[in-house]
Amino acid sequence: SPVFKQMLFGAGMREVAANSEVPMTDVEPEVASLFLHALYTDEIKEDAWDDDEIMCHLFTAFHKYQVDHLMKRCEARIIALTSKDVVAERLMMADLLDSPRLRKASIEFMTSSLSQLSAVQATEGFQRLIEQRPKILADILAKLSPPAAAQSEEAR
Repeated sequence: SPVFKQMLFGAGMREVAANSEVPMTDVEPEVASLFLHALYTDEIKEDAWDDDEIMCHLFTAFHKYQVDHLMKRCEARIIALTSKDVVAERLMMADLLDSPRLRKASIEFMTSSLSQLSAVQATEGFQRLIEQRPKILADILAKLSPPAAAQSEEAR
């Protein structure tokens, strides 16, 4: 990881000193343990693999510490575990972490049918999306019905 490389070998970094620790202050102990297990073994524990909330926390940690191959694995699993109840939250996370793949998958999941979108709109997560990230609504609408300029370009 470029982040750990800088922390452990970068000049002036306190983590360079012998017997120093690398703080993970914004990661819950359970997630930190799963993170380290995956970092050293290249495996994500089965109980974490089946828990989409834990996968989101791991995804965030792998993103922060730039462990790309494990981040991509978590992202793929989050996409596979997406449901109408959590898709709006996953879309906001994708927006926050600049994850185009998760963003696209979330929007496609939401807009796969009008009944699916209606079900998603009834969730608390969608209400939070409206309040916290209203600009994302334009992307959802554009997926359902591309703007007139985009439609005329597609027809060409």
